[in-house]
Amino acid sequence: FSQPPGAEIDPDADFVYDYHTLRIGGLVFAGVIVFLSIILLAGNKLTNCGKPKVRESVSNSCEKR
Repeated sequence: FSQPPGAEIDPDADFVYDYHTLRIGGLVFAGVIVFLSIILLAGNKLTNCGKPKVRESVSNSCEKR
């Protein structure tokens, strides 16, 4: 990993952030979430594409009681 000029890492520090890896990991995580949400939304539309929607009217549901 390349460090910008003048940036020093303190070897005695408890924890040092690696901002480049943190940024790449965040972008990958966000991309996976967006991809899965698109697949979920598109998959629901594709499975119901040719099927007629079945809707019960309010009057029919009251008559069944």
